[in-house]
Amino acid sequence: MIVDVEATRSIRQAEVGSVRTMLDRVKDKFDLDPERIIADTAYGSGPMLGWLVDRDIAPHIPVIDKAGRNDGTWSRADFEWDAANDQYRRSAQTIPPQLF
Repeated sequence: MIVDVEATRSIRQAEVGSVRTMLDRVKDKFDLDPERIIADTAYGSGPMLGWLVDRDIAPHIPVIDKAGRNDGTWSRADFEWDAANDQYRRSAQTIPPQLF
């Protein structure tokens, strides 16, 4: 059900800001709080997803994937999940020798 519209330029930051504006406006005007929201990847930034979760809105939104890094920083592929300790760890193959 569409209950509000906010026109924006096709810039991710403007679109994300408009979602917040629309959800606040719908709450004020209709006293509606959505249980979930569905959107495309443009809305899948950490701050946006956190904002929704903090308001008990389940985000059905793909997360923006920055796994493949080419800026010299470590990527997700450089880590392995250690289930026993509930944490990610750098694999021995990806740790530079000077750090051993």
